[in-house]
Parts: sequence; C-alpha cells; structure tokens
Amino acid sequence: MAFAWLTVSSANAQTAVETIELGLTGENLFGIRHMTEMKVLGDTLFIVYERDGGHGQRFLRRATIDKTNNVLVFGPEIGKYDNGYYQSYLPYPFFGDDGRMHVISQDDGEIYEVEAGNALYRTKRYLIGVDCKLPFAISQYVQDVSMMGSGRYVFIGREPRGGRQYAMTANLDSACVDTVCHISVSEDLPSWIPNVGELSYSSKYNRLAFAYRMHPVVEIRGLDGTPVGTVKVGECTFSPETLDEADSEDLNPCHFMDVSNTQDYIYALYWGYGHADAAYLYPMMYKIDWTGIIVDRTVGIDIPLYRIAVCDDDTFIGWTGDGFAMIRKRAVP
Repeated sequence: MAFAWLTVSSANAQTAVETIELGLTGENLFGIRHMTEMKVLGDTLFIVYERDGGHGQRFLRRATIDKTNNVLVFGPEIGKYDNGYYQSYLPYPFFGDDGRMHVISQDDGEIYEVEAGNALYRTKRYLIGVDCKLPFAISQYVQDVSMMGSGRYVFIGREPRGGRQYAMTANLDSACVDTVCHISVSEDLPSWIPNVGELSYSSKYNRLAFAYRMHPVVEIRGLDGTPVGTVKVGECTFSPETLDEADSEDLNPCHFMDVSNTQDYIYALYWGYGHADAAYLYPMMYKIDWTGIIVDRTVGIDIPLYRIAVCDDDTFIGWTGDGFAMIRKRAVP
C-alpha cells in the first residue's frame, strides 16, 4: 500500500535544551552493548538492553529518577530467578490501562504484571494464543506493544521469512488478531527490512504513529487504517541496492531513531546521518501532535543520543551510548 503525502502544516517554534549527565547509584549495571527500549512512568525509568556476552538476551531494569541530584538509582534485574534463570529472555515493558507498567515476552507473547520488588507475575495470557484466529501467518516475535483496554492490544506483527510488517490489533477475549494496515513507505519496498521503525499509540485520540528509521517520515493513522497525517522532514536517502547487503542500516543514513510519546504528543528523535557519524554529529527532536503537525523542534543538543524516554513536556531521559543524560528544555530568547 503506497501512502499519499498529506499536506501537513508546521509551526516555526523551536526550543533550546540543556543536557545534564546523570550519575548512577544502586545496583551495578553490567556492560550495556545495545539499548533497545526506554520508558518513564512517574519517577521511574524502565530500560531494556543487551549486554556484552549476553548472546542476544535482553535484560529489564528500573531506576528511580532523582531530578534534584541528577541521579538514577537502579534496582536489580526484573524477572530473574534466584538460580540465575529468567522468566523472560526478551522482555518488553508497556503501559497498561490501569496506570501501571506491564511486560510482554517478545519471543512467545506471554504477558506479565510487574510486582513489588523485581518479580514478574504470570497472567497466563498470550498476545497470540494457540487458538487465536489470524488473518495470515505471522511470526511469534512481536514489537511495540501498547494496551488499548482490557484484553485489547495493538502491536507490530511480521510475516515469516522477511515478509511484510503490519500494525495489528489483538483481542484476547475473542482470541482474534486483525490487521490495521501494512507498514511500508512505498509499494516498491514491501518487506519489513527497509521499513523498520517505531510504533506509538494514543488512547486519547485512538491513533497510531509510525516513525521510519531509514526514511524521514512519520505516518499517523486511525485504528481503521485511515491516514490522518504524514510528516516528512527531509529527502529520501535509502538505497534499495543495499538490501542485498548483510546490514543495510549501516549503509544508509538513519532518520527517526526513536520515538517516545504522551497521549497528546509524539516526540521523535531525528538523526539524518549514519551510525559511523553518530559519535560527532548530534540529533534533534521533533514534537508532533496526533494530526501530524510539527509544533516544536529542539536545538542545541550537544551529545549523541540513541534512545529517549519522555518524562514530561520539558524533560527527557536519553541514552548516549555509554551513559544516561537528562535533556531539559529552555526557551529561546
């Protein structure tokens, strides 16, 4: 499905920021090789990461955000048994409609509740159950899960063997998965590989936003798949010839590297350069409403950023590749 470019207005507002390195206390963090997810709930930061020698396993931790002293106070790994095994090897945290953080195991779709302390409670419910009705065959691996209501979820599902990816909904009570839309920037690039990115959801507006990593595009749709708005902030740079290479992402500039959202706004971390340049070129952030209007953009970020998590409209936590930073907005004179 090709997307028609919708005319989207853009505000001229821009906001300067200050960046503050955050100290780390509490439980020790082992060598982080790759940060895969960051979310903030109240005064708590949840992170998911791969570490050196972890063989692809992902680890879930949480930290209390001490904004007064600019410190993150980390607790132990969540979901780790006393014998060293883990309840989930691919945990993914998501916001529940009860105001709490929940966790899904991305490899088998089992849903957990986060208990006091660092245990995960098994709900014995799965996003895609054994008897679930599917529109077509999809992989067990699920991405970017959000909760819409009791027993109802939205997520990214993929066809097996490098096929297409879709925004999908799941109803656990009726054991049914439905398709919202095919996620692809162009009919000429139908598979998921050139269309990787991040999916966000607002229950207030009942809309989805998808930010493409290798294209300068954010698309917003209703849950019926209807286009609402498209934001395009630069020229298309993706080279289809690189799809024959082992890692096409390393051979193309990256655009929207990460997204964090509230019910009212989408905050999109934008690069416009490749991984090889990430150590000395700095990103910016776009603030986009759920109609596709850019209402603000940041200037003056002076550190590398790979992941972001919004605390409130004025404050973010970012992963710099070797530490955490707080990014605070300040008005431009």
